[in-house]
Amino acid sequence: MESLNLPGIGPAVERRVAAVDAETLTPIVRRVLDDVTAAVTDWRRVQMRGGSGGGHFGTALFRFAGTAATRTGVREWSVVLKVLAERPGETPAGHPYWKREAEAYRSDLLEDARGRLVPAELYRVDEFDGEAVWLWLEDLTDEYGGDWPLEQYRRAARHLGQFDGAFVGETDRIDEPWVTERTFEFETTAGVVALVDRVPDDPIVSQHFPTSDDRQRLFAAWRDRERFLDARANLPRTFCHFDAFGRNLFATTTADGTPQTVAIDWDQCGMARVGDDAGALVLLTLLFVDWPVTRADELERAVLDGYRAGLADAGWDGPDAVVTRGYRLHLVNRWLEWLGAIRVSLDDGLHDWIADVVGEPFEDVLAANRDVHRFVLDAVDDVDLAESPSAGRS
Repeated sequence: MESLNLPGIGPAVERRVAAVDAETLTPIVRRVLDDVTAAVTDWRRVQMRGGSGGGHFGTALFRFAGTAATRTGVREWSVVLKVLAERPGETPAGHPYWKREAEAYRSDLLEDARGRLVPAELYRVDEFDGEAVWLWLEDLTDEYGGDWPLEQYRRAARHLGQFDGAFVGETDRIDEPWVTERTFEFETTAGVVALVDRVPDDPIVSQHFPTSDDRQRLFAAWRDRERFLDARANLPRTFCHFDAFGRNLFATTTADGTPQTVAIDWDQCGMARVGDDAGALVLLTLLFVDWPVTRADELERAVLDGYRAGLADAGWDGPDAVVTRGYRLHLVNRWLEWLGAIRVSLDDGLHDWIADVVGEPFEDVLAANRDVHRFVLDAVDDVDLAESPSAGRS
């Protein structure tokens, strides 16, 4: 097998993936096809790009596809193998934790979820001590090919609201060592803010924050960062995905014709606040240029309307102001956290990689990010840090 040459993926993992054979695949394919007679006749393996390029932070994705002989004839099949390589030093209570997604699938939390947000089907977990955990997962197809209309964002937000709402008031029953409070880290952002202050005319920095007003608004938000974090304390707690946007969500339909949203990449799930999943959906959609920033207000309204409806579906009847506040605080805090990634764009050698990951020319990514900064800074202006709406915390 040709070397993956990806960070965190060592030769032991490569050799084990290369050794996957019909004997390994047959019990998995029988689950995929729901046919105990299925016998794999041929297959092919394709490395997939996942997250920030596949293999980033020690993960790798592969699609296995082929045919199998069954009692009803030859049938095609496909399955995704997600490899989670061990990262020494990480603990279940920490973030990140390399095995969190596997633990989520093996727990009852995702299975107990009510509503129309569901995890991708898990066919099998293989664990190799001191090396990696493998998740054999459903190979999904999005009904819109990933190009969602506004109504699908509203629908996905409603499904996220159903999921989050089911855990409001129920978080005390969650007793898993890998379920921890999901918050925000600003360590790398500090260097970026200092850079913007020190070299505002740098060719890349000046495209992110081109005017003095842009920079002063950034500095003001940065000074209030701890207050933005503290303001979340009065929001209702829930368990949520925390990384839910179109590239981790698939629009599908059940056998009876009911729309549902299937979620992948549960490695960031944890205890959070009402509004977090709505904020992630909007911000990450815009940052990855999956929706025009010029229409961000439309996206925001659709997501908030859908998310509120989903919370109501789950029986949560808290004030709309609480949802809006939770959404805005996620937007601001997640954006402040994400700003640390700007440092990557300063490396000319990574511009093509960024364009490849996002799927847009690097210059267009920069322009979109500049407009996202302004969109979020407008939300900062709408956050009253002295406000504390009654919310029925859990």
